[in-house]
Amino acid sequence: MDWTYIQANFDWAGHIVEAIVMAGIVAALFCVLFERRVAILMGLTFAIGHFHGREKRDFEVSVKMKPPHLEGYEMWKWSFDQMTDFWPTALVILAIAVFVYRRRR
Repeated sequence: MDWTYIQANFDWAGHIVEAIVMAGIVAALFCVLFERRVAILMGLTFAIGHFHGREKRDFEVSVKMKPPHLEGYEMWKWSFDQMTDFWPTALVILAIAVFVYRRRR
């Protein structure tokens, strides 16, 4: 198995790691202003939004979409690569957020 195969077919795993790290950094910054649980949920929300925006922009660029780009929200038109970059990441981060939210204090 060569590196290009892994990179082409498992880049979603790297996005999950990237989203968790990003959520952690944002949560650490928000811990200054909010209680830890709220800061963690805000960081996780930021990470999901970031990846949605990034994949939406990639779709818009790939199809040379003219502004205002409202059709970019039609995620069923995204390529397989764009969907597999976003949905696994969003679902893992959402699962973490539900776990954090449901945990007793």
